[in-house]
Parts: sequence; structure tokens; C-alpha cells
Amino acid sequence: MNDPYLDLIDAQWSNIAMIYNSFRDKKPILEYEIDGKKIFSYPAIDYINDLTERTRNRTEKQYKDACNNNQFLLFIKDKSNKKLRSYIFDIPE
Repeated sequence: MNDPYLDLIDAQWSNIAMIYNSFRDKKPILEYEIDGKKIFSYPAIDYINDLTERTRNRTEKQYKDACNNNQFLLFIKDKSNKKLRSYIFDIPE
């Protein structure tokens, strides 16, 4: 499957890692808003509670699994295409 967001994530990886590591002790959820080319760090519970119920349940499970496996959750927000897609990555060193 060809994922159009992986190249964007790769191009911003150093910034994603830097932002995650700045807040790593809080185990944040990151969001990369591609239209504005901005990366945000959010407290997990606040981010999860702001999602729709269907998305909230799935995200809560993903977040718990990621934390248990030394990983973090990154969302790509593509407003122009009305997409919100989650990714799980190993925590950067």
C-alpha cells in the first residue's frame, strides 16, 4: 500500500523527534498538521477526549499499546482532504 503521508513524516522526522523528546516525560500524542506544516504536542487524555467516540475508543487502545511498547502515537491531520490518520513509532533516541 502506498501511503502518501510517510514521505511527509520522513521529511519532518527530526522535528517530530525533537518535539516528542521535549515532552517525552508526559507521554504526549503528537499531531502533524500538514496544511499548516505545524507539529503539536498534546496531553494524551485531552487529545483523546476531543475525538469522536468511535475514534476515541480506538485511539485510547493504540495509545496504551504504544506506551507499553516504548512507542508513541503521531496523528497526521490533513484538513484539505479531511483525513486524520494515526501512526505508531518507536520513541526516538
